[in-house]
Amino acid sequence: MSIFSIKLIACITMVLDHIKYAIPQTNHFITQYLGRMAFPLFAFLVGEGYCHTSNLKKYYQRLILFAIISQLPFMLFRTLVGQWKMLNILFTLLFGLVAITLWDKLSKKNGLSIHALILIMIGLLLFGRVINVDYGWYGILSVFVLYRLRDKKVIRILGFAILTGIYYYPRILVNASLSNFISYFCTVLPTILLLFYNGKLGKKTKYGYYIFYPAHMLLLYAISLI
Repeated sequence: MSIFSIKLIACITMVLDHIKYAIPQTNHFITQYLGRMAFPLFAFLVGEGYCHTSNLKKYYQRLILFAIISQLPFMLFRTLVGQWKMLNILFTLLFGLVAITLWDKLSKKNGLSIHALILIMIGLLLFGRVINVDYGWYGILSVFVLYRLRDKKVIRILGFAILTGIYYYPRILVNASLSNFISYFCTVLPTILLLFYNGKLGKKTKYGYYIFYPAHMLLLYAISLI
């Protein structure tokens, strides 16, 4: 499974996750649960992008540019959910990239202690929470965890399962329903699929997802108006 394959699965599951808000008739098992797979895959791809990019500065520029471009389509789409006062997922991925970069650069070049690095990370997570990025602290930390454990595939599954368990715990505590447990499992499932990742790029689609993200939200919002 190549990077292209992962991007394709991520985009398909993202549409499944979003379509039920524009077309309520599609709200069933597939859209309710398989849509949970999208974000972890995109979070993983940020770490891979960091590792393989030939120009980190341009990688940052692309994320920032399309995060800004996507904000209005995101807010329009989120009016269908009733929660539009937040920053879109590209800002979350951007903060995750910042977390990866800071950890690597400060630990290797500046030799900061683990305690100082953890404090910096906590500050970044809190800032992400304050400005209300999509998925909040969990989203930022997902990017970081999937990157840091990229060479330890089994531990990556366990680490992400624990992180996701912490994220889901409050809602399960309030409502220990089968629906919440299935959602949890489907969120962790992508880390199992990543066992089949072959490290290859596959078909090149540098701007494909960046364009697809705001475009599909605008399309779904337009459909909801019909």
